[in-house]
Amino acid sequence: MVYGALSTYRQTDPAALTIPLQARSVIYGTKVVRGFWLNRWFGTASPADALRALSEVRGLVTDEVLSIPQGRPFPLERFTEAISFAETPAHDAKPLLVFEDGRDNDDE
Repeated sequence: MVYGALSTYRQTDPAALTIPLQARSVIYGTKVVRGFWLNRWFGTASPADALRALSEVRGLVTDEVLSIPQGRPFPLERFTEAISFAETPAHDAKPLLVFEDGRDNDDE
């Protein structure tokens, strides 16, 4: 499985946009090439199917079969910095906007 192979945003190396696959492995073997666009699936799946899939993924994360990289929090006031961070090549985390929880923080 290749995840994000079409993530061509700011990609300038053509070799990074290819999936090495020999023709004989498709013709004589059992390899299959199939595309999947999650956004399109969410638009066509029933709410019950989408909830079931999200629950299954959540279970895999809870059971530590899958892991989600930790994000880098940014207060909402620094959203432009978060955008700049997201635009930098080879950043190691996704920016997470942190909203105030409604408490009065003047005393802190």
